Amino acid sequence: MQRLLQIFVLIGSLSGFSACSVIDDTLLTEEVGDFSRGVIALSAVITKEFALAEEVNTLGFTDNLQFQLELGGNPDTNLKSLFSASDTAARLSLLTALSGYAETLAAVVSGRSLSSEYSKLVGAAENLKQLSSGNFNLAHSLSFLDSNELVNDISLFDKLFILPERDEKLLPIVEKGGTALKKMAILLYFDIGALSDQSGKCGYTYPKNDLDTNMSSLRLCKGGLRSIVSSAISFDTNIWKDKLAYLKAQDNDNSDARSTAIERLVSIQKLGQSLDQLLSETQTTLIAMVAAHETLETTLKDAEQSSGPPTIAISKSILFHEKLRGLLETAATVKSALSALSDSAAATQNFQSSALTQPSIGESDDK
Repeated sequence: MQRLLQIFVLIGSLSGFSACSVIDDTLLTEEVGDFSRGVIALSAVITKEFALAEEVNTLGFTDNLQFQLELGGNPDTNLKSLFSASDTAARLSLLTALSGYAETLAAVVSGRSLSSEYSKLVGAAENLKQLSSGNFNLAHSLSFLDSNELVNDISLFDKLFILPERDEKLLPIVEKGGTALKKMAILLYFDIGALSDQSGKCGYTYPKNDLDTNMSSLRLCKGGLRSIVSSAISFDTNIWKDKLAYLKAQDNDNSDARSTAIERLVSIQKLGQSLDQLLSETQTTLIAMVAAHETLETTLKDAEQSSGPPTIAISKSILFHEKLRGLLETAATVKSALSALSDSAAATQNFQSSALTQPSIGESDDK
């Protein structure tokens, strides 16, 4: 409530405000700073999500390798990553540019020197020019031409930082930056993808999506990171289902082993549900981020015209911070659950191995 009151006070204080680089209004500086920190935090979460996907992939590979060896098989011992080094680097370049833009806004509004932010952004912008649609998972919902156009639009990000007004005014940066930020958000939104088809057209063509309209209207087909993670989780759960079936077929007193396998199976499925929730919340937070940026632009434009922003713009800024807080909580839960599974993997596998090879009931110990 106190935060909301501060925002209303900010609205009343912006009359006649000049969007220069050194901004005296404390509340506006705080608002831009909060947005900047929010974008940086969101970028860090998305970066971590791809790392979590690789951890799930490693977990499934390890479980499968152990089980196949227990069965006397000769499995492939080469771990294959979900994403190539170049694809991971492409996403990192995108997220670095997004964070760099947010840092630039904070620097401008507080009057700090842009030299350090600018040097980082120049490098990030150059990296963006090297991107191609093939670096991202977009083919499930976008045509080749639309995918290329989206990535090419992002490669023009560097034009934002050669504006003659760059060191003088915040508004021109925000106006240009809004377009770049939305394109990045849309690319990440499609890259995260969907767990199931969201359009009846998915079976034979691509959904009709207007990338210039509200992001909440986008409709995706099954694919992207959410689908990849789901497949990785399913792979691991099927391994433990097979272990349970194998234990059932053995004439052993292995109730403890079955209980351990059941607990493991349930934990992995719950992890999959939490991880998909995290990815879904990330997409809604991206939408809220774009809306919050529009709030900043509206605030600055209306301040130059000596009028206050509409109430709906205020709610968008608050929504972004609320979505981000929930996202960070979910991310912490997923990280904790995955760490617990990884830490207990060796002990569980050793226990299962001994259970699978113990003597049958009635079998003599000295036989």
